[in-house]
Amino acid sequence: MSENHKYYYLKLKDNFFDSEEMKLLDTMKNGKDYQILYLKLCLLSLKNDGALMFKGMIPYDFSMISTITNMSIDTVKTALE
Repeated sequence: MSENHKYYYLKLKDNFFDSEEMKLLDTMKNGKDYQILYLKLCLLSLKNDGALMFKGMIPYDFSMISTITNMSIDTVKTALE
């Protein structure tokens, strides 16, 4: 039985990690975690045309993002603030 799958694409330039923003994050404490969180949020937003919404209706809060991305809530709060 065939299942229908919907695929999304995130296009990054080959020098993504060489950008000033990513280099600055690299030097920060937990910077690599912030980079991964950023990419996870970008991928998560693809389903809702760039919005971070649960089921297209409820905006994600720190706790929800922490659970979905499997990162500590402190890391999520610090990165997003």
